[in-house]
Amino acid sequence: MRVVKNKVVWHQVFLFGGLIFLLLLRWVTGRFIFDVGVFWWLIGAIIGFVLVFADRLAYIFLMKEEPLSVKVGEMTARGNWRLALSTLLEERREQKQLVIRSALFVMVWMVLALFTATSSANDFARGLMLGLGMHLVFDMVTDYLWEKEKLDLWFWQIKREIPKDEKQMFVGIVVLVFLFLANIL
Repeated sequence: MRVVKNKVVWHQVFLFGGLIFLLLLRWVTGRFIFDVGVFWWLIGAIIGFVLVFADRLAYIFLMKEEPLSVKVGEMTARGNWRLALSTLLEERREQKQLVIRSALFVMVWMVLALFTATSSANDFARGLMLGLGMHLVFDMVTDYLWEKEKLDLWFWQIKREIPKDEKQMFVGIVVLVFLFLANIL
């Protein structure tokens, strides 16, 4: 459970550190306006970040025949939600084909984030797209740097073997696009 707690803590550090950095960057560049929009932007970013976790829950309830789904389903049926969530976090490595944590979803996110950044004045929507991207980039980069075998799981929908250099290029492009979009979302 120690590793899980550390990763959850690092998720929080990345989310709040990133948001504080972006707010300071806007303040320094003169683009910061303190109004209710900042509140909605922050709420949207937090919800977007947490929304990526929903992929794991959907996987549990849709893939009922897998052992982890059966185990968590039995715990929730008995009303033991805390143990079910703890088990889900501890055994998350068994969830291999997550839709949101895939290269194809990341490409869709990049297009939607660009449309949101250039076409929407809604602070909540902009924050939501930022939060989704922050979580996806955090997970992809941590998989790339520290859990190389998990990086392959990002390409499960692609029906060919992806060479290591293409994976590196994809991660690099995603990080650059995220940095660009984070500045304008």
